[in-house]
Amino acid sequence: MASTDPQDVQILAEDITTITIKETEENAEFPVLKAALISSAHLINDTYSSFVSPLIPFLIADLSLMKVQASLFLFFFQGLSILQPFIGHLADRFDLRKVALFAPAVTGIFLSLLGNSPSFPVALIYCILAGVASATMHAILPALLGSYSGKHIGKGISMWMSAGDIGFIIGPLLLTFVVATYSTKATPWLMIGGIVISILLNIFFRNEPYQNETPGQSKPIPIQQLRAFMLPLAGMILMRSILRSSLSNYLPVFLTEEGAGVWVSGISVSIMQGFGLLGIVLGGIGKDRYGYKSVLLISVILSGFGMLLFVFSTGLVRILSLTFLGISLLMMMPAAMATVQEFFPENRSFANGIYLALMFGINAFSGILAGFMYDNLGGHTTFLIGGLLTFLAIPFVLKLPAQNNPA
Repeated sequence: MASTDPQDVQILAEDITTITIKETEENAEFPVLKAALISSAHLINDTYSSFVSPLIPFLIADLSLMKVQASLFLFFFQGLSILQPFIGHLADRFDLRKVALFAPAVTGIFLSLLGNSPSFPVALIYCILAGVASATMHAILPALLGSYSGKHIGKGISMWMSAGDIGFIIGPLLLTFVVATYSTKATPWLMIGGIVISILLNIFFRNEPYQNETPGQSKPIPIQQLRAFMLPLAGMILMRSILRSSLSNYLPVFLTEEGAGVWVSGISVSIMQGFGLLGIVLGGIGKDRYGYKSVLLISVILSGFGMLLFVFSTGLVRILSLTFLGISLLMMMPAAMATVQEFFPENRSFANGIYLALMFGINAFSGILAGFMYDNLGGHTTFLIGGLLTFLAIPFVLKLPAQNNPA
C-alpha cells in the first residue's frame, strides 16, 4: 500500500480550507455592523480632509500666499497617495489594520491645526503628515471591507463611499460654523472627535480576524491585466482632473471673489457633496444593472456639461448646477472601486492602492496646474477649460476592458 506524502496532505487541507472560506463568504449575510464601523473611519477621516479647501481663503489672507502656493496644501495632502500601492501590497500580507484605524486621529490632529499654522512651511508639514495617514487608511480599509462583504462587495463599497461623502458634507459645515462663530483659533478643538473614534474602532476590532492577509504566501501580481485596466482609467482621471481640482480647491475662492458671503462660499462644497450621495447610489445601481463602463461614460458626459452650466450661469442657476455636478462627478466612484476589487480579488489592497494613487496623485498635480491657470487666466477660464477637457475622457472609458474579464 502506497504511503501518503505529508506535503500532499497539507496542500489538500489548504485547498479544502480555501474552498470552505470562499463558500462561507458567498453564503454569508452582509456584515452590517462591521461595514458601518469601518465606514465610520472613512466618514471621520474625510470630515477632516474636507477642512483644507474652505481653509484656503483664510490661509491665503493670513500667510499672504498666491493661489499657486495655496494649491500646494492639497498637492502634498493628496499627493502622498502615491504611497498607496506600496501600503496596499504590504496590507495584502501583513495585518496593518490598527495603523489604518488610527489614521482618522492623525488626520484630525494635523488638519485641525492647519488654520492656525504660523508659517507656510509649517502648514505644508501638517498637510504631509495628514496625507500619509489618510493614504494609509484609503489603501487598507476599503479592501478589508471588501473581504468582509463577500458577494455583497457592491453594497459594502457603496456604504464606504457614502460615508466618505457624508464626511465631505459635514466637514465644511462644521468648519464654517466654528470659524464664523469663533475664529480659526478654535479649530484645534475639533481634533478630539477623530482621536476618540480611532480608539473606539481599535478596541472593537482588536480580536477580529484579518481576512485580507495571507501570511507566508506570495501572490503573483497580474501585470498585464493591471496595465490593460489601469492605463485607460488613468487617462480618464487625467482628462477630468482640472475640472475636479478646480472645484475641490478653488470653488470657495471663486465664489468669494464673485461676491458670495462666508456661508455661501463655505457650504458650496457641502452642497455639491450632498447631492453626490445621490450620485453614489445611482452609480452603484447603474453598475449592477448596466455595467461599470456605462456608469463611467454617463459620469464623464454629464460632469462636463455640468461644469459648462456652472461657468455660464449666475445666482440660483449656478448653485443648482453644483447639485448636477455633485451627482455626475461621484457616480463613477463606487462603480470604479468595486470593479477594481472584482477584477483583482487576490490583490485587493494592491489594486485598490494603485487606483486611489492614480486618482489622488493625478488630482494633486492638476491642483497645482489649476492654481497656476487661476492666477494667470482667472477663475472663469480655468473652470471652462476644465469642463471642456472632461469630454476627452470619453475615448479612455471606451478602451476599458469588459466587466467579465477579471484577473
